[in-house]
Amino acid sequence: MARFTESGGLAAKIIAGRRDKARTREGWIHLVLNVAILAAVLLVVFSFVLCVFRVSGNEMYPKMQDGDLVLAWRLAGGYTKDDVVVYTLDGEERVGRVVAKEGDIVDISDDGTVSVDGTTESDALYVTEKGDAVEYPYAVPKGYVFILGDYRTQAEDSRDFGAVSVQDVQGTVIGLLRRRNL
Repeated sequence: MARFTESGGLAAKIIAGRRDKARTREGWIHLVLNVAILAAVLLVVFSFVLCVFRVSGNEMYPKMQDGDLVLAWRLAGGYTKDDVVVYTLDGEERVGRVVAKEGDIVDISDDGTVSVDGTTESDALYVTEKGDAVEYPYAVPKGYVFILGDYRTQAEDSRDFGAVSVQDVQGTVIGLLRRRNL
């Protein structure tokens, strides 16, 4: 009878060992599936809802500098004055501030004053030169926005290449991560 009890204990140990291996295998499968689902959700979010962009240059200085990372919201339907946006021009991603939208009249005077529909912009830190791409006063066409950089003396923007199509705007900036000295 002792022999039967010993073999019964051995069988219980074998069964328990197999049960533990099965639970471990199920745990790994569950983990891999959760990681795959998380990766798919992140792919969808960063493809259609958000985008991360590295600022190149100092066109938005002092608010943004070369090397900063910005998070942009892609689902912004319309863009309004003072929205900071990420846009694509000639295959290069850029960042700038919307100063006028379709139908607005932009004028830059000889002394560097920017006005939109007769209202003077008062928060510019740097002198604004006219640029060569457009003649002022300039009417922003339908489906376009007029974008200027904050560092007006160094920025290449709508003064140099005209208004930007709304189709080329990637999204509205909603966050900033300073990468300098990290």
